[in-house]
Amino acid sequence: MILIMPDNVDQIKDNKNLYDGVILSIDKYSVNSRYTLSINEIKDIIKIIPNKEVFISINKNIENNELDELESILLSLNELNIRGVLYSDVALVTYKDKLNYDLVWAQEHLVTNYETINYWHDFGVNYAYLSSDLNINEINIITKNTDVKLMANIFGYQSMFVSKRHIVKNYLNNFNIKDNSKIHFMKKEGKTYPIKDSNYTYVFSNNIFNGIKEYYNMDVDYYVVNGFLIDNEKLTKVLSIIGNITKENVEDSSLQVMDIFTNIDTGFLYKDVVSKVKK
Repeated sequence: MILIMPDNVDQIKDNKNLYDGVILSIDKYSVNSRYTLSINEIKDIIKIIPNKEVFISINKNIENNELDELESILLSLNELNIRGVLYSDVALVTYKDKLNYDLVWAQEHLVTNYETINYWHDFGVNYAYLSSDLNINEINIITKNTDVKLMANIFGYQSMFVSKRHIVKNYLNNFNIKDNSKIHFMKKEGKTYPIKDSNYTYVFSNNIFNGIKEYYNMDVDYYVVNGFLIDNEKLTKVLSIIGNITKENVEDSSLQVMDIFTNIDTGFLYKDVVSKVKK
């Protein structure tokens, strides 16, 4: 199934026939998204896409003084037709018995092995969102050793870094620079990284990730297309290409997507993992 993580409401409306579900982000309680919504706005979105699977992202670290509001949000989501909630902070697991939807372990760069996935499964968590740091071999090892339903990125800018510190705003204030841009760009070693500084600071990958070539080899339940900073017309083309993939044309489909963008790569899919102690 194809899920989109939209960057705006038009991406949801314009592509209703090209995806199976959406991941929506809640105001103040989501990171790595610049398109966040209130509960009432989420209700309105669900009315637009009544037959789609809806997941809600509540993936920030929860403060002690936010626990009451968090519980209120989680219980209010019981009234909506949603499939699950993506979580990073394990506080959400403590509310599992009060919820009529599933939880998705989505702890960014930590969702890297089947043993921890299965650990959370023992606590009633039935979904996991795989880390973007995994290569194809590691993904296949995980899929063969868990019964948890898995999500994996297949296209889009990828999250690299999240900080509670206002890194960009502090820099601008320190040097008395006026810049009201919603997205900033950091240039380093010939690469350009999108940065958003709002409730948190988010840094995204230099290139757009293209994992379409592995559409039939990543045996996951959901492929996620991230619409962040993607032109709506181009996103429609990408979703159309994905929707017409067959085993015979999957490599050609990947090349078609590469023709649309200049800054595109395959991330860590084909990179060996090397770990060693520094002397």
